[in-house]
Amino acid sequence: MMKRYQNYPGILGWFYGGKLNFERILFLLHRITGIGLIFYLLVHIIVVGFRAYSPELWDKIMKTISGHYNGHYNSIIYFLEWLLLVAVIFHMMNGLRLIFLELGFFIGKPERPVYPYRTSIDYQRMFSWIIMIIAGIFVIWSLFAFYNPLGR
Repeated sequence: MMKRYQNYPGILGWFYGGKLNFERILFLLHRITGIGLIFYLLVHIIVVGFRAYSPELWDKIMKTISGHYNGHYNSIIYFLEWLLLVAVIFHMMNGLRLIFLELGFFIGKPERPVYPYRTSIDYQRMFSWIIMIIAGIFVIWSLFAFYNPLGR
């Protein structure tokens, strides 16, 4: 006898849901970056909320966690800021891809199911690769913008 909820793997379904293809990886990364951005937003609101209680407390907290502390460069915080930017770039570009696909662009024209079967996923996959290449260009650009030795 089959279990009733056998087809509902929950969070494990993010990682294992059958065949792992390019769209599945984009889906997984979109969820992970979304959760990370929500976590960052909550922490950001809490930290900025300290300003309402006491400007001195806020200055102390910002000196503790900021990228520049007493004139010294904190590379760990700076790297985490760059990772935040990478997450925003990926989430934004993948969201743009999903909006275009939901609106019906790059889906292709339906055809008769005659062997060899052709699907419209080829158009979507090409568009996905193009969008992710553009996102990669933005990430490389951000890497040079963040870690430019001549800019500091």
